[in-house]
Amino acid sequence: MLQNFKYKIHDILEMGVYGNRLGAAFDWFMIGLILANVAAVALETVPEFNAQYGYYLHLFDILSVMIFTVEYLARVWVSTVGHHRSGISALKVRWNYIKSPMAIIDLLAVLPFYLAFLVPVVDLRFLRIVRLLRMLKLVRYSPALVSLLRVIYEERRALFATLLIMLGLTFIAATVGYYFEYKAQPDKFGSIPEALWWALATLTTVGYGDVVPITTMGKILGGVVMIFGLALYAIPIGIVASAFSNEIHRRDFVVRYGLVAKVPLFDGMDAETIAEISKLLRSIVVEDGAVISHKGQLADGLYFIVSGQAVAILNGKDIIISSGGFFGEISLLKDTYRDVTIVAKGTCRLMMLETQDFQHLLVMRPELRKRLYDIVDKRLSENISSGHIKPEDKVELLEKHLQTYGPFSS
Repeated sequence: MLQNFKYKIHDILEMGVYGNRLGAAFDWFMIGLILANVAAVALETVPEFNAQYGYYLHLFDILSVMIFTVEYLARVWVSTVGHHRSGISALKVRWNYIKSPMAIIDLLAVLPFYLAFLVPVVDLRFLRIVRLLRMLKLVRYSPALVSLLRVIYEERRALFATLLIMLGLTFIAATVGYYFEYKAQPDKFGSIPEALWWALATLTTVGYGDVVPITTMGKILGGVVMIFGLALYAIPIGIVASAFSNEIHRRDFVVRYGLVAKVPLFDGMDAETIAEISKLLRSIVVEDGAVISHKGQLADGLYFIVSGQAVAILNGKDIIISSGGFFGEISLLKDTYRDVTIVAKGTCRLMMLETQDFQHLLVMRPELRKRLYDIVDKRLSENISSGHIKPEDKVELLEKHLQTYGPFSS
């Protein structure tokens, strides 16, 4: 009984939107709570608002800490799920989880509150600022943020090298600026450390204007530093943007590959062929209640459901097609008409493999046509043995395949 409850809690906390509706609702609740805490920290600094509602803000903080604490302890408790056969003790598994980055972020979200009781001398204004660490918890609920952090970690060497170059150029600009300007402006360029402020503001192209060169050589230096700044500070942005784009494309390709690989029609095909078919997929977003395909409509391709659900209306009954499901694969083999009406249930994201694109691929790849023919022949034979189709249906499909794509030796 307790073990089943533990698995349910694990699904809610760790699976989120990929688990069930309760997990998705919990994720959205936590996101709202985190954002509300950030807003509360800001509102506390408004004297009039804090004077009138400070008591309620304090109660909200206590309630938030209680929720975050329970969540943290629950995550530590369920961290052993899936590790019972690893040969590692439950205590060791939990300790490893506690040391993980996400667990440390969860701990930092509540630690300032308890520090106020354990260390009364701590400045409350400092604790207010530290409470903003709760924003880091958003990383747990945002795949995009997780991807961004992963990109930064993977590109850490290139970014660190760029940082060293930026710091070196800043120091050089400050040094040269000091020798050009210290006699004319001893109050602003009196030393290299003082000139660093000007160099940093100029290299970043911020240009506050509080410190500017007035000598001829100083102005020339300033122009050169601005040009270098535009080029240099674009490097880390380009590194992160390019790597982030590649990460998104990799993740999207994995999703596409997984969808294609699970279709029985493509069962037995090698990874290279499945990858090539995956590239033909195009994304479609359908709103709630919109008709994806009508009964009697000419089938135009194979559809995969990436997220959301669709309802197939067959003989007055609703058949749910959930995320990961597919329909319309027979249209890739012959001209056919939809025998059911399929409607989106909620916002539904689809991937579509158009018949025309697939047929073009088969024309360009004769070996793929032969492989597909063998697969279709095998699966149709299995369906005949199980009584799902008639023998003449198999002949019709295979003849249609040959008529459409020609003999395999061509």
